[in-house]
Amino acid sequence: MTAATSLTDFLNGTEIGRLTPDQRKLIVEQALLLLEQNYALLPFKVARYGINPVQRLRLLAQRLGRDGDPELEFRMHAELIDIFNSLRDLHTRYTLPEPFNGVGVFLPFLLKEFTEDGRRRYLVSKRQADQPELDGDAFHFGVEVTHWNGVPIGRAIERFGDRLPGANPDARHARALQMFTVRSLAFAPPPDEEWIVVGFLDAANQPRETRLTWNATPIATAESAADSEGPHNLGVDVEGVQLSRLRAELFAPEALVAEASGRRTQNAGPDSVPVSPDLATVFEARRVTAGGRTVGHLRIRTFMPTAGGIIPFVREFARLLSVLPPDGLVLDVRGNGGGNVVAAELCLQTLTGRPVEPEPAQFAATTLNLRLCRSSDSLEPWRKSMDQALETGALYSAGVPFTEREWFDAVPQSYFGPIVLLTDARCYSATDIFSAGFQDNGIGAILGTDGTTGAGGGNVWKLADLIGAFDGQTDVPYRALPLGASVSLVMRRVLRVGPNAGTPLEDYGVVPDDRHVTTRRDIVEDDADLMAAAVARLDKAGARRFDVTLSEADADLTATFGVLGIDRADIEVDGRPRCSADLGGNPGPIAVTGSAGGQVVRVRGFDKGEVVALRTFVRRGGSLQPLGTLED
Repeated sequence: MTAATSLTDFLNGTEIGRLTPDQRKLIVEQALLLLEQNYALLPFKVARYGINPVQRLRLLAQRLGRDGDPELEFRMHAELIDIFNSLRDLHTRYTLPEPFNGVGVFLPFLLKEFTEDGRRRYLVSKRQADQPELDGDAFHFGVEVTHWNGVPIGRAIERFGDRLPGANPDARHARALQMFTVRSLAFAPPPDEEWIVVGFLDAANQPRETRLTWNATPIATAESAADSEGPHNLGVDVEGVQLSRLRAELFAPEALVAEASGRRTQNAGPDSVPVSPDLATVFEARRVTAGGRTVGHLRIRTFMPTAGGIIPFVREFARLLSVLPPDGLVLDVRGNGGGNVVAAELCLQTLTGRPVEPEPAQFAATTLNLRLCRSSDSLEPWRKSMDQALETGALYSAGVPFTEREWFDAVPQSYFGPIVLLTDARCYSATDIFSAGFQDNGIGAILGTDGTTGAGGGNVWKLADLIGAFDGQTDVPYRALPLGASVSLVMRRVLRVGPNAGTPLEDYGVVPDDRHVTTRRDIVEDDADLMAAAVARLDKAGARRFDVTLSEADADLTATFGVLGIDRADIEVDGRPRCSADLGGNPGPIAVTGSAGGQVVRVRGFDKGEVVALRTFVRRGGSLQPLGTLED
């Protein structure tokens, strides 16, 4: 398949029964092995949902052994999808083999949801640019969709969501809306309908209908830098990556062309802030004025680093923070499906003067997981507790963070004003971990457009990653699957810290401090009401500034301050406390006697006894200069 075609033609040309009986049996046996011996969330999921996926896999293997019908292959795929979906875990998925793997199906438009008059309503948010006019172009951006094959659209989306593996009702609903017109056949069966009838209201608010045909198209795959580095720090929605790529190919092909050529275009508006071309698909920065206040809006579309890796990712994030307005920041991770957990957690440290406490991760205590930890130096911190867990019958290893303390120490605070984080139910995996860390470390308030985030609390590996981890060893139970089939799973589950210490992130997600219900104006006017609500939340937090200048003369170090919302500063030189000064009113220069010549100076700002800001200076070329992010 090299170009888009109708779903009907694709299915008619699909050969059924390509797998031999032994290959089908291998797929089921490998799925059973991974769930029993590696899956970190099996006891949690079995107890929470009253399911028995392991027994279902055993029964499926038994049926495969006595039935040679070629039609059984399609039924096997359907059963495997249903078993994995019963876990309600977007990390832990069965990926179908060719010809389904690498193929997406779509209708030529996308939907967005808003609430009006107390009920959910749906607008066309995008149309394919190269598609012919529909009903005299009456079906276009902004029209309201009311029915789907005669079923009220809200009910149709809810029914579709019931079949999806989202971890909570909000996540399933958001997933259903995201996939309603664009789907990947690698993770789900094709739509039952060959064509659908969409009911909508035209510009005169009159009911109309249009008939649309499902089409099938190849999905181009682009291996990310995070994938090439291995799975050890990866937390991402595996299906979401494919869907994101497919939506870009269908509805924003010019952006992909520019990305491939290294000429990613920037928003040329007067309020935009230029982003490094290498990371222009990752970050979007601008100045927003609402309620008479100008604040920064920084969107993070993915935590998947580009070819440069984690360090350039975090550096660019910190740089953008430093050039955005200082009086408030709207940090936006809506729709972010995750990426590299270390990149996400290091970004948190740029937002606070307190040491970030990272979220710990646990392995299921099994003999194969212990063998894995012994095979990899990067997993050495889990070995001792895994040994002990197997001796004592504990279900899990100790919780060990992905991100090491010394990495956090190299990241200075880069933003000092109040921050509000925007989330939704499509935030997943590393973005769940970022949002949880933001809340657990008390960095700021969270404003959500849904009742929780997507609730993906784990580190995802693929079967191929496990095969690679045991490369060169004998008696390895893992086997590659035929025709591109695969299984992914949560290898380590994540726990929360701070006031939520010990609770799992999986299924529960991060509940926002405040909720904003999406309006029609948000869809057609670039989130106008949402931004107004975010700025109002920033107003409640109050303003904060912490400008520090250091100078040296003879044996003394002198600190000059420009502060707002900070009442005290403590000065530490080369790890030793040297001075504590009240900063009420308009403080003059403060002398730190006998401290000139220090190599590292840290100035901590306090508000009502709590550390709220940190400035770090290091000596270079004979003078003290602000520490740059991960520069050493």
